[in-house]
Amino acid sequence: MQDRIIGVGVIGCGEIAQLMHLPYLQELPAFRIAALCDISPGTVDKIGDHYGVAARYTDHRALLADPNVDAVVICTYDHGEMVTDAIRAGKHLIVEKPLAFTPEEARPLVEQAERSGLVALVGYMKFYDPGYEIGLERIAAIGRPKSIHVHDFAGRFDRYGKLYTQTRIADVPADLLAAGRDAVARRVDVALGPDHAGYRDLYLLLLGLSSHDLAVMRGAFGTPSHVVHAQQTGPNQLLAVLDYDGIPCLFDMALAQYEWWDEWIHVHGERDEVRIDFQNPYFRNASAIVRVREAAGETASERVIPGIPDTAFRREWQHFADCILAGAKPRTPLSGGLADLDLAVQIIQAMPPKRL
Repeated sequence: MQDRIIGVGVIGCGEIAQLMHLPYLQELPAFRIAALCDISPGTVDKIGDHYGVAARYTDHRALLADPNVDAVVICTYDHGEMVTDAIRAGKHLIVEKPLAFTPEEARPLVEQAERSGLVALVGYMKFYDPGYEIGLERIAAIGRPKSIHVHDFAGRFDRYGKLYTQTRIADVPADLLAAGRDAVARRVDVALGPDHAGYRDLYLLLLGLSSHDLAVMRGAFGTPSHVVHAQQTGPNQLLAVLDYDGIPCLFDMALAQYEWWDEWIHVHGERDEVRIDFQNPYFRNASAIVRVREAAGETASERVIPGIPDTAFRREWQHFADCILAGAKPRTPLSGGLADLDLAVQIIQAMPPKRL
């Protein structure tokens, strides 16, 4: 690896940047925090003071023009324009999921990234989870599955706050934030079509909560042949049946107020079963746990295989450095983000019509 430190600009200094990205950028020797950007001036100043970063911006284009910035991480609500601008500026990038809000927006981003020769990753940190890596090996070992179940009911999102110090400064006009979300809503309605635009909120939840599940499902099994069935089963809940060349996959998603984290993949083989239980993504040094049920002679055996105590976000940044400095092949390229958006639209459009 070359003796070089990568200057990173952080675009969007909200929760995921503060809790996960910035601490690892400060910790890992391959990186330094070169610049910060957020539409909240107060947030930029507070985070800049905390990390000792002098280059502070409220316009991402100004950050991209900074010669000290070699790469960026995009942690805003709406990503597409910033991905395009980053590629045009010649910056390597990690873009938080989803890559965009519609496949139509994502497709040119993939093409631009591939033409540029830059390292461009979607922030699918679960791909870098040590437990997920072990689980993939165990799934491959069982051969052709008989069935697959991917489940994400999540859990309470208000418990981890006490573990971290987070800056929240309300100095951005409410109408500016509303205008951005309204613009996204209009684009989503077009992508879903008039007969399914009534599922907009469910689609946005699918991208927000479960795009990671679509990604790790793709990482384990590839892209499904088609969506057999899909339905909304509650205000924030959906169920879909996918087909993987004759292998059925049940996918269900919902918001639940559990005091535990409820997100897993369960694969049934001819003789073995493998289950990957993911941990709360905001818990550091807590990787996925793999459970294997298999034969032991003429009786049954069950094993629990814990992943090594590391954090997927940290490993994601290490991989990013390897891609930039050593030419490693990107594990989560933008093309995967596009595939997941295509599948999300297919799931929604497989539901009965629901107009706005």
